[in-house]
Amino acid sequence: MKDRLTLALCANAIGDFKIKPLLVYHSEKPRAFKAYKVMKEKLQVLWCANSKAWVTRQFLIEWMNIVFGPSVKNYLIDNGLPLKCVLLLDNAPAHPPGLEDDLLNEFKFIKIVYLPPNTTSTLQPMDQQVISYFKKPFTKHLFKRCFEVTENTNLTLREFWKNHYNIVICLKLIDIAWQGVTERTLNSLRENYGQMLF
Repeated sequence: MKDRLTLALCANAIGDFKIKPLLVYHSEKPRAFKAYKVMKEKLQVLWCANSKAWVTRQFLIEWMNIVFGPSVKNYLIDNGLPLKCVLLLDNAPAHPPGLEDDLLNEFKFIKIVYLPPNTTSTLQPMDQQVISYFKKPFTKHLFKRCFEVTENTNLTLREFWKNHYNIVICLKLIDIAWQGVTERTLNSLRENYGQMLF
């Protein structure tokens, strides 16, 4: 029940393109992966791990070069758009100045803009609606699973968390919830804040 992870979400302001999230967990190879025969490269997230489950500069750079850069480049080319992109970040420790220097040459068209300190909750578009819209279906499906497993049994909630919920199930719920964030929700950010993501 003390398990934790960090999930970084990203999408464009128009709302028609969501980027594969970055997920940081405390274990590189959880036992549940072996039991469910999970291959990390086929996950709907970029899987990273450290003991505190925190995003680090290294993980962010990896995500930018492996996921964000190629995805955005393909999106822009496929839609006949110029290779121009602004990635809006808050001033978290994992987002230090100079991240653009660590981008591969093919992704130098990406410009990183940092929010002023202590303004994330009011200025960061993802914090305005997207994260809350993500959490609603995640929580709904989590409790739906809880009820399905414990219904007509003597299982306690503690036993459910311990024996019937793991990181693999959590990943499935993350995927369902992220897919459930609609283009309309993302597009409303553009209406309220202008095109701030890319």
